[in-house]
Amino acid sequence: MPNFNVLNALLIALSEHIDKTDIELASQTLITIDQELKHWCESETPPQEKELLAIQAKILTATAKLKNARDKTQAELINQRKSHKAISKYQATKR
Repeated sequence: MPNFNVLNALLIALSEHIDKTDIELASQTLITIDQELKHWCESETPPQEKELLAIQAKILTATAKLKNARDKTQAELINQRKSHKAISKYQATKR
C-alpha cells in the first residue's frame, strides 16, 4: 500500500501543477509517476486491479484537464492573432 500512497501524492501534485499551468513540472511529475508505477508493478507486491483502476482514473482526469487548458490557450492565441491582424489592417488604412 505504500506505493499507492506515493502515487496518490504524485497524482495530487500533478493536478496542482496543471491547475497552476506549470507544464514543465507537470511533465516531470508524469515521468516520475510512470517510473514509480513501473517499479511498483515489478515489485514483490504488485498493485491490485482496483488500485490500478483508481490510478488510471486520476491520470485520465489530470490529462483531460491538461488537454482542456491547452485547447483554451490555443483558442486564445488564435483570437489574439486575428485581433492583431485586424488592428494592423485598420492601421494600414489610416496611413
